[in-house]
Amino acid sequence: MKRLSVKMVSKTCAFVLTGFIAVSVLFSPITASAGPAYDSDFTKTYVFETLIKPALTNPYTDDNGIYEQLELCFRYRVMTMGEVLDMYDHGYTVPVTVLERLYKAGWINSYVYHRAAGLVPTPEDMSDVFDYVYYYNANPDLQAVFGLNEEALFQHFLLCGMAEGRRASVNFDPVYFKNRYPDIAAELGDDMAEYYIHYIIHAVEQGRVGSPEDQAEKIDHLNDYANENDPRY
Repeated sequence: MKRLSVKMVSKTCAFVLTGFIAVSVLFSPITASAGPAYDSDFTKTYVFETLIKPALTNPYTDDNGIYEQLELCFRYRVMTMGEVLDMYDHGYTVPVTVLERLYKAGWINSYVYHRAAGLVPTPEDMSDVFDYVYYYNANPDLQAVFGLNEEALFQHFLLCGMAEGRRASVNFDPVYFKNRYPDIAAELGDDMAEYYIHYIIHAVEQGRVGSPEDQAEKIDHLNDYANENDPRY
């Protein structure tokens, strides 16, 4: 990646950061023109028709009824958290109160919750792919401009860094992720920002790793689990 001069970064990001409202466009709920990122159980007719559609379309179903239906889908593994966003492709929305309950119950992460609710993303939402100290150290051209300012670095990451494919976490390297998974690369192409989003939403569900360090960490975790559950000990 070409290293920008401090003067150029300062001018570019000073202008971009004043347009913080643009983040709500980048991270707005998925529109009907977007396709699902992977084969989805949710799109199977029997699941949608029997579990999801009645709860979302029946005017007599209250928020508690919608939550109970979605919670059952998650509990019995006929729906994944990424498919909450896929529902917007079908023209359905989930009440914010229901999204909040799903998040607090651990069925969806904070990114899916805030994006589906149309809220601006937070550092917590992006924590799988962004650490401001790592971002600072990995990008010397930003250090003189922003210093170790978490908020400024986070806004630069959202508005510039993701599109440029800058690494911002030990667990996620967008270039590594793109090269490791050609099926995802075929879907997302050169839109680097989408690789971060895909990892946040689908990596755990699909068993994907985001970096060599992330892979090593997962292997260590599996080895620890195997040793702890080894009947010989």
